Amino acid sequence: MPPVSCIVPARMGSSRFPGKPLFRLCGKEMIVRTLERAALAECFDRIICATDSDEIAEVVSRAGFEFLLTGEAATGSDRVAEAARALDLDLVVNLQGDEPLVEPSVLWDVARTLAENPDCWVTVACPLKPEDVPLKTVVKVLVKDGFAVDFRREIPAGEAGRWFQHQGIYAYSRKSRDEFTSLSQSKLELERSLEQMRIMGVRPIRMVQSPYESISVDVPSDANAVEALLHEQKSRGCWTDDLRSPCVVRRCS
Repeated sequence: MPPVSCIVPARMGSSRFPGKPLFRLCGKEMIVRTLERAALAECFDRIICATDSDEIAEVVSRAGFEFLLTGEAATGSDRVAEAARALDLDLVVNLQGDEPLVEPSVLWDVARTLAENPDCWVTVACPLKPEDVPLKTVVKVLVKDGFAVDFRREIPAGEAGRWFQHQGIYAYSRKSRDEFTSLSQSKLELERSLEQMRIMGVRPIRMVQSPYESISVDVPSDANAVEALLHEQKSRGCWTDDLRSPCVVRRCS
């Protein structure tokens, strides 16, 4: 497999959860837990946090990870593109910093799929739980023949069986990133607050299907749910705070 790097974008100014990257989950900052999950995938040449915050950079550095300070960015993909350009990287997986329980094997699948399909964007779909259908914080994706055809935050309840949950992972080549940043933010991107709508219809978005639940952190209540799961796993003896600890996500039945 050609070299693939992982860039984790992080900022302090989330409107729904200010200071989210430094929120401590069972004693460790969320951004650090996310970077550690990327390391467990064992498929990346480099793992870098791209941030506009000196505070985040200090925490990341103290944890032993690389960081790059960027300017302001409209989206995570814009921030990743800036960092990748500065580091002269081609194939890059963008792992959003609010994925502290991401399954490492899914990251490996994304990296491999990008290496095999460098002309595509690559992202991830997992089963959509019934209780998440009405939630605007849970992004849904409609998939046809292995490619995304639409992303929405709201879908009719009667159509939920056709949709998957979208997970916060993107992967793209230098050419695809440069194309993305050359485009103006689209009307649908701004209306839905979904950066991938900028590239829809311009470049194919290939989907990696994951059997695992996506347990990302968008609002403070999500962080509480992640902490509860970490405590549950630790009490059962199947998780420690060691970087080499096993996965704590759950496979959907």
